[in-house]
Amino acid sequence: MKKLITVSLFALMAGTAAQAEVTLRIGGAGSDTSPDTKAMEVFAEKLNERLGDGVAVELFPNSHLGTVDEMVEQVKGGVLECMYESVGVLGSFHPAANIEGVAYVYHDVDHFFRIWRGPVGQEILDSIADEAGFRVVGPAFHGFRQILTNVPIEKAEDLDGLKIRAPGIPAYIESIRAMGANPATVAFEEVYAALQSHVVDGVEQPLTAIKDKRFHEVVKNLALTNHMAETMGFMCNSDWYAGLDDATRNAIEASAVDSADWYRTYTEESQAALLADLEAEGAIVTRPDIAPFIARAATAQYDATLQPIIEKVRAVE
Repeated sequence: MKKLITVSLFALMAGTAAQAEVTLRIGGAGSDTSPDTKAMEVFAEKLNERLGDGVAVELFPNSHLGTVDEMVEQVKGGVLECMYESVGVLGSFHPAANIEGVAYVYHDVDHFFRIWRGPVGQEILDSIADEAGFRVVGPAFHGFRQILTNVPIEKAEDLDGLKIRAPGIPAYIESIRAMGANPATVAFEEVYAALQSHVVDGVEQPLTAIKDKRFHEVVKNLALTNHMAETMGFMCNSDWYAGLDDATRNAIEASAVDSADWYRTYTEESQAALLADLEAEGAIVTRPDIAPFIARAATAQYDATLQPIIEKVRAVE
């Protein structure tokens, strides 16, 4: 499927890839048919509309270029121009990237976009580019994260002691701990097997990822907690990005915003259907009172370097 995606994009360019002034390869972890990959395709189509023969875009979804961590290193080293992932995977490179792992930091979707399309979000993205070497464009929302476990979660106390998979990102780990579970770091590509072999009792992900990766085939209890929201985006090597001319950078940024707009619309329109599909496929859904989860999350002890960023985000009304 990766080859078909690449061919279809080059067809859009009317066979001009060899003449392109800019070649942009983008890696991703979503399956070939996932919304993440569709968001990449929307970006590529919009960029081609703006730059035509001046750009050639190749998409490599489904971890074709390696694991998420491996792709991060490829972008950091300049081997890969960009990848499409959540900002949080940069948490070990810059403290500001950990903001997405802070539980209940966003009031709702509108608040999310007031952050990431406002001065606070731009300050975060600029600091990551200047100090960590990753320029992130097109911050996107793909749903709040929910908890999928091998036992029902009907109240906050039901999380106590459960081993919940966490990405290797400090804020995520601390949030899951504060909510009462035992965070267990597992690579995203290994989560299905970890659930199947009972290495972990559960995972927390947006509905899109739960459905795409079929995690509900292994564990069935889905608690709607809305505890975090990833900031998806096109994460590019900052030196490569700075070396582009203004017109190309402007086109990339505008196309990334178009992609994010598509993702927001898709997410808002698809959540009910996704939930219904998961239930039809055996997921058992609970809707616990989230106030006790919020109270627990408030006890989290995040790194001191992250605290000023949390305060700025929470100050945005």
